[in-house]
Amino acid sequence: GLERLEAREAIMNKLQEKGFVEKVEEHQHQVGHCYRCKNVVEPYISKQWFVKKEFAKSSIEKVNSGEAEFFPTHWINSYNAWMSELRDWCISRQLWWGHQIPVFYCRDCGHEWVEEGDVPTKCEKCGSENIYQDPDVLDTWFSSGLWPFSTLGWGNGDAFKGELWNESDIKDFYPNSLLITGFDILFFWVARMLMMGENITGQLPFKDIYLHALVKDEKGEKMSKSKGNVIDPLVTIDKYSTDALRFTLAVLAVQGRDIKLSEDKLEQSRNFTNKLFNATNFLQLNQEYFEDLDPANIKTPLGRYMLARFNIAVKETREYMDIYRFNDGATTLYRFLWGEFCDWGIELSKADKNSISELGSIFKASMRLLHPFMPFITENLYMRLSQDSLENGDSIMIMPYPTASEIDDEVISQFDLIMEAIVSIRRCKTLIDKGNQKIEKASIKLPLGVDTDMMKPFIEKLAKVEEITFVDSKIDNCVTDVSDNLEAARACLANQAVRSGINC
Repeated sequence: GLERLEAREAIMNKLQEKGFVEKVEEHQHQVGHCYRCKNVVEPYISKQWFVKKEFAKSSIEKVNSGEAEFFPTHWINSYNAWMSELRDWCISRQLWWGHQIPVFYCRDCGHEWVEEGDVPTKCEKCGSENIYQDPDVLDTWFSSGLWPFSTLGWGNGDAFKGELWNESDIKDFYPNSLLITGFDILFFWVARMLMMGENITGQLPFKDIYLHALVKDEKGEKMSKSKGNVIDPLVTIDKYSTDALRFTLAVLAVQGRDIKLSEDKLEQSRNFTNKLFNATNFLQLNQEYFEDLDPANIKTPLGRYMLARFNIAVKETREYMDIYRFNDGATTLYRFLWGEFCDWGIELSKADKNSISELGSIFKASMRLLHPFMPFITENLYMRLSQDSLENGDSIMIMPYPTASEIDDEVISQFDLIMEAIVSIRRCKTLIDKGNQKIEKASIKLPLGVDTDMMKPFIEKLAKVEEITFVDSKIDNCVTDVSDNLEAARACLANQAVRSGINC
């Protein structure tokens, strides 16, 4: 036959010869082009294989009854929008690769049949060996839709049993608990797996479906080579470390929002790794080895306080991870390890050296808590504090994830007062230009019933005061600061103010 462009002129001549053409005129319209070779796509009528839309009905009902749940939850609306407009699905493709459609034809009797087993050698109707298989292959998404169970030995008979799959794999791993994928293939892949799995096995393949966002540049624009805004992960890892990149992505992975990745965020995560490294160095300045955490062995007030804060972090992190709010889990760990353990816990330990062994055990347990977010540095620091190595010991990866024990609210309240008193005194000192200098005396009014003997050394050490006294009423002629969070907390620098020549 003629090439399509040559055939057009011959067809037009024949139509005009038969008197079927009224007139010829120019029209402006859209013409489809192939995205690869850029040639014009010609409409072509052909026979194809389809899956009826009713095939998906049961899976749609089960998803909407709650047997599968989307995270973020609003993606159920997109799923239903797609499935409510569903049409019969064309599953045949004219390609050189893919699963060949298992339909066979007999050239002698014209019989056509689907073969579920091995490739047949003769016609099932007339016995002729003059048969052939349909040359088309299955759509990629049809084959991909079989993935949740086809990898577990389904349909294999005894082939590769015990080598590539075990007999119990289907029972052990189907249905699975979680699918994580991009939202852009919700209809192409996720919906197909749901309908295929439900129809073939009677069960949906997943309980939870987490659809993650796209990673964009700091301006929220999609990365592309033409724009020059691509952030190469390998280059980023060399510059900031794998853990810094991983933690940054976790912190920014807010459900329902695209990730705006920037150099500033990566630098913050790298600084966090430095903070963890320095904390380990400080702990090992005092002792090389630290025991695994046992709450029953935490006796000092500071140890009990950091254990309470650790338990809060464990509780929150586990809750956030259970509902796939990875950004909130990462933020909780960042706040605890930097803001509570390093900025306060380590500084307070300088007033109580007996607590350092307990803080080291808590920090080790914290590395296990942080491990899913920053696997490399946590493994390294955990082994250092344990005086062990990955070659000789067990990896954090196979250890139980930390669980929260009872939270001591009383010790938290006591140390909240200690920290507020320290901050209050520091503010007073700035008023007399003694911001970072040591002063002789300061007085504090605290609520009744607090353990002032326990608080005193911590406040004196971190506020840089030689002697702290606790009073019941305000002292006249002094610089005063009232805490925002306590009813009657005042830090007074009367003696120092007078000696500094300030008229109070």
